[in-house]
Amino acid sequence: MGSANSGSLSTPSLDSLQLIFFFNHPLPHAPSYFMLDHTGYNSLLAIKEADEALTNRQEWFEKTAPLLSREELRRKFNLCLVHKHVVLQPGERMVATGLVTKPEIISESTPSDIIPSSWTATGVPFEWKRVNTSEEIIPPPPAEFFREFSEIVGDGSVLGLSLAHDHAPEGQIWCERTDYEQRQHILEIKPVEGPWGDRNNVHQTSWSLEPSTDEGDPRLVLKLACNCVCWGH
Repeated sequence: MGSANSGSLSTPSLDSLQLIFFFNHPLPHAPSYFMLDHTGYNSLLAIKEADEALTNRQEWFEKTAPLLSREELRRKFNLCLVHKHVVLQPGERMVATGLVTKPEIISESTPSDIIPSSWTATGVPFEWKRVNTSEEIIPPPPAEFFREFSEIVGDGSVLGLSLAHDHAPEGQIWCERTDYEQRQHILEIKPVEGPWGDRNNVHQTSWSLEPSTDEGDPRLVLKLACNCVCWGH
């Protein structure tokens, strides 16, 4: 079996990557990071295309669950669908403040209150999050993890990693939607049962690691953590 997207997403070229460093609140052995600039971000698939590209997903879930079960990663990161939300302009990054993510002009020397929140299969950050305190800073997964992960799913996979959402209450699930006029991506909690409207416009975007409820030996499974509701634009 090939990569987790059957070649539908190309790996960004070095021309669409920028080298950045985190100088503030340094972490032990803090590495430097490549990140997608606006051209690299805009080359990502839209949600519907990325969802359709992810075939044989249960097999990929079973292959990646052991990696995500490692102690340093559990409850901190989810498996995610790598996709874009809006078209970025030069110098912009997608930055989440609370439950709203929108483009912001960010200098190459990333401010101390902004951390990566989503990574491609090879460990390249493509979305970001604003934190209020240094205690909220979550170190990214180590480079060795991404080497192993990309060997499983493929360098250009539509599968990546994201910071885990807070746990949704029983019977509810995180939902994301995009306001294209305001260029905002919005997270909210909805009942699992919906209403969801046209199911053709609902796409799975994030999966968290959960204990299996099957009888017999316990095992780890990936459970849907977030849906995306997509309307035409």
